[in-house]
Formats: sequence, C-alpha cells, structure tokens
Amino acid sequence: MNDFAGMEELLQDFLTEASEMLSDVDGKLVELEKSPSDHRLLNDIFRGFHTIKGGAGFLNATELVTLCHLTENLFDKLRNGELDMSAGLMDAIMAATGEVRGMFDVLGQSIQPKAAPPELIAALQAALNGEDVESVKAVSAKATSVAATQSAPVPSGLDWDGLFHAVTGTEPEVASGPTPVAAESTTAPAPAIDEAKLKSSAFGRRTTDVPGGVPTPAAARRDGDAAKDNTIRVDTDRLDQVLNLSGEIGLTKNRLTHLRSDILQGRSDPGTLKALDEAVSQLDMLVVNLQNAVMKTRMQPIGRLFKKYPRLARDLARQLGKDVELVLTGEETEIDKTMIEDLNDPLVHLIRNAVDHGVEDTAQRTAVGKPTKSMVNLGARQEGDHILITIQDDGKGMRPDVIRGKAVEKGLISVEQANGLDDTQSLELIFLPGFSTKDQISSVSGRGVGMDVVKTNIQRLNGSITIESEAGKGSVFTIALPLTLAILPVLLLRLCDQPFAVPLSMVREILSIMPDQIQQVAGKATLVVRGEVLPVMSLARLVGWEDNGQPEVGVLMQMGGNSFILSADGFAGHDDVVIKSLDTFRPKGVAGVTMSSEGEIVLILDIKELLGYSSI
Repeated sequence: MNDFAGMEELLQDFLTEASEMLSDVDGKLVELEKSPSDHRLLNDIFRGFHTIKGGAGFLNATELVTLCHLTENLFDKLRNGELDMSAGLMDAIMAATGEVRGMFDVLGQSIQPKAAPPELIAALQAALNGEDVESVKAVSAKATSVAATQSAPVPSGLDWDGLFHAVTGTEPEVASGPTPVAAESTTAPAPAIDEAKLKSSAFGRRTTDVPGGVPTPAAARRDGDAAKDNTIRVDTDRLDQVLNLSGEIGLTKNRLTHLRSDILQGRSDPGTLKALDEAVSQLDMLVVNLQNAVMKTRMQPIGRLFKKYPRLARDLARQLGKDVELVLTGEETEIDKTMIEDLNDPLVHLIRNAVDHGVEDTAQRTAVGKPTKSMVNLGARQEGDHILITIQDDGKGMRPDVIRGKAVEKGLISVEQANGLDDTQSLELIFLPGFSTKDQISSVSGRGVGMDVVKTNIQRLNGSITIESEAGKGSVFTIALPLTLAILPVLLLRLCDQPFAVPLSMVREILSIMPDQIQQVAGKATLVVRGEVLPVMSLARLVGWEDNGQPEVGVLMQMGGNSFILSADGFAGHDDVVIKSLDTFRPKGVAGVTMSSEGEIVLILDIKELLGYSSI
C-alpha cells in the first residue's frame, strides 16, 4: 500500500527536514520547562510546529496537520500571554510531539497516519479553552517510550563460498531464504577482486571453520531500518574542494597520458623520466588530498544526535520521580555520519542507565547533602584520530565489591574468579550478558540486556568503552571511536602467502620469535617480554587454519587492559586501507577486505571478535 504514489521524493524530503526540526523542538521544550516565560523559545517552538504543519499540508496528511495546528495555536497563546505554562500542559505538549514523531514513522511506510488519540486531542482543546489540563500520562508514556536495543542474529557456521561471493559481489548459484538487503555503503569503491586469486590464496589452506558471522557496522541493520535516512548534508565549500581536486587530477592524468605516449615511442631521456616522476608525485599528493576531502563530506556534527537526548532524559526522570538535567557539550565535534546513526542505541542505553541506576531520587540526594537536581553530562571531543564521548553523572557511583557479589550471585563468574579481579575489572562485569543490580524488573531496567549490547555495538564500530566510578560521587563512561570506519591504518601480517590486516591502533610492538622463546604455562603458549609473561595467540588458529607451530613474527597487541602476542608467519608492512564492507555476509572476526599495493586480497580482521572464541 502506497498513499503517496508519485510523491515519494517529496515525502522523503519532508521526513528528513521535519524529523530534524522536531528533534530541535524537543530540545527547546526541555529548555522551556526550565524557563517557561522565555519568548525566544516560545517563538522558535511555534515556528517549528507551523513549518511541520505546512509541509504536512502539501502531503495531504490531514491528521498530522490537525495535531500540529492545535499545538501551534497553544504556543501562539503562550507567547502572547493568553495562557500560562503548567506541568499538565507541558505533559500534553510533550505527548503531542511524541505523537507527531509516531506519525512520521507511519509516513515513512508511505501510509497516511491515523488521528491522534482522543484523550490527547481533548487535552489540547481543553488547554486552548483556558481549562486546567491534567497530566496525559498514558499518552505521554506511549509516545516517549524507547525500545531496547536488539543485537543482530548470529548465523552459525562459516560459509566460505558465501564469503567469496560477498567479497567479489557475485551471486551464489543457489540461494535459499530471503534475499538480504544491501546496507548503505560506508566506503569508497574498491578495486575489482580476482575470483581465482581469492579462492586459491585466501582460503586454499583452510582446515577448520571460524565460528559464525555477524554483520559489519554498516550492515548491522535491525528490522524496520529500511527507512533509515540515507541522505547527508554537505557544506558547499567542501564540495567545491572535491570538485577542484578532481579537476587537478584530470590535468595530471592528461600529463601522464602524454608522458606514457612519449615513453612508448622510445623517449627515455633524463628530462622525460624526471617529468614522469614529478607527475606521479603530483598525482599521489592530489589523490591523498581528494581522499581526505571526500572523508570530510561524510563528517557531521554529533550535536545532531545529541539533541535527541534531553527529551529522553526528561521523560524518564519524570517517570521515575527524579529531577535530572542532561547537559550537552562538544556538540560541534564531527564524526562519520554512519557512525552517528549506529551510536544512537548505545547512547540511549547509557543515558537511561545514568538516570535510572546512576542518580538518586530527590530524598536520597537531600539525605546525603547533594543538590536535589541531578546532573548528567553528555560530551564529545576529538583527541588525535579518535573521538571521545563521555556520559558522566553525579549519582551514587558503583562499588566494585557489590558488582562482584552480584556477578557471583547470578552465576556469571565463580568466587575464585571474583577474588582475582581488581576494581577496574570488577566494574567491567556490568557488560556481561545477564548482569543487573536490580532485584525487580521494571519497564526501564532489570533484565540485564542493556550494557552487554552497548559494549557489543561499540566494538562493532572498532571502538572501546571504559568506566570510572567513585562511590557516592558518580560514574563516567568513556567511549573511544575512530574518526571514520572507511579508512583504517593497518599492520599487514602473513600466514603462508596470504596477507591479513589488523588495526594499527592495537599494535604496540613487533617482535621476532625464536622457537625456543615460547614456553608453555598451564598448557598455554607464553612469551616473556621485558620480564612480563604474555600469552601467545596464534593467528592461524584464530582464523581456523592449521597451526604449524613455528611462528616467526610476534605482534605485541593491547586490547583494553589486556596485552598479548599475536603470532604469524611474517610481517608485510603497514598501510592505510580503504575497507570494502561485506554487506550481505561477514564471518565472525572479519571486518572487511581490501587490496594491497601488489594487488593481493587482504582480509581485515576484527581481533576483538576473534578473541571472543579464545581465552587470553
């Protein structure tokens, strides 16, 4: 069913603009609740509803127009002093914006939305008539609820033919089940892959299967994501830079074509060779600059994501009877647009966790001498080639001993394991599936399915998350992410003749390994590096190949608080690679593929996923 046949492009443009405008309205409503007489906010919110109503009118979305018109009229009276803001009226307005967002979701399916709930319309009409408005709790709860993040299903077993077809972009001869939907590409086009080379070099030595696969960050799409925003706003200056660089590359290409013709005709004098060298160097510089310019077109201010959350925190706090303010900083920090979208669910979990678990209610805060209002800070900043996102609360903090006890009580770890953990490791137990400190399950929390999903989703973005907490003072969650997922600095390793790539950010040192240096401790291979005994993980064993037991190279790698040696047959250098995502199929532990400068196919490994099947 399509109620918008012939108007699809207009509908998509409306939803893109109106959704962003509604998020801005939500943020201003939270501010208005603190400053109900702020005429600037009242005018801005009025204009927001007026603009949304106008766009909905072009689409003949009658019920959306009706709801926006009522709310617009309310704000017209508020800004003209004919009405005073009350808690009940604010709840009704918040419920209205939630209902508008729900109508957007229906429109995204090319269906005209139905009328808003009668109790909401009645509340808005009562307010316009100057009557007292009771809190529209039922409508508000429905309109502002946020679904829990669901992790992507993990297929069982590794289908190497499936991987081959995913890499080459060819279709398998026999297909079963539904046709996968290709996800939005997050990388520049990769060179064509040679089928014979892939089959003979990458998988010719396989003897066992790596465990099943999970989607890549770009392909980890949940049901219903078909309507995900595939558009991006780009500053015209950045597009002009791309256009100028493209023109210069064209001129350099013409110069190289002329020099190639001269050389083929037998000209090899020093002047010609020098001109060739200069032209190649010029092309190299221009390509690097173009690559950087294209990457910048993908960068978006993270504030476009952050502005959704003050409303989320406000509604949840009211539901729990708490007084919480979410403070945003670093909204201008830029990050890859596709990562912004995939960050939404983890940040929703962390903010809900801070409001529900982290901060105390008013009575508890008063009893310990804290201000009645709790502060939760959501910030972002760039450090080097990484983006750091922090969620900090001034609540009761976490006690490592209590967390250890809960983990033992729930059977997630043994008493012996708990006794061997330091405070930092104890705090990280909250990321275990099934962990929760809540004894009672509520609509907000208690099922133990939140923080493990947060960590999993962050790792899919090649990121990490750490915790700092002090009992009675509060907690800080820090997410570290690469600037972009499209370009990745990697270290190239070899197993036999096949190159593999691992993220350079995890590499600390490259070592030569002599056979007599590896020692067995408790049945596991170890290597002593400057007095420290480190476990040795065989790359061959991790990817499911037969381990010949004679590695020549060891890479000292660090993942979180763990250090280990990754052993391989050889070292092939390092490079910045363009990742080709495996959108329709990806085995566990394979982040994507690329091609080396020699034209070889390189599998880019996700070490964190691979180590999920091995104990360090």
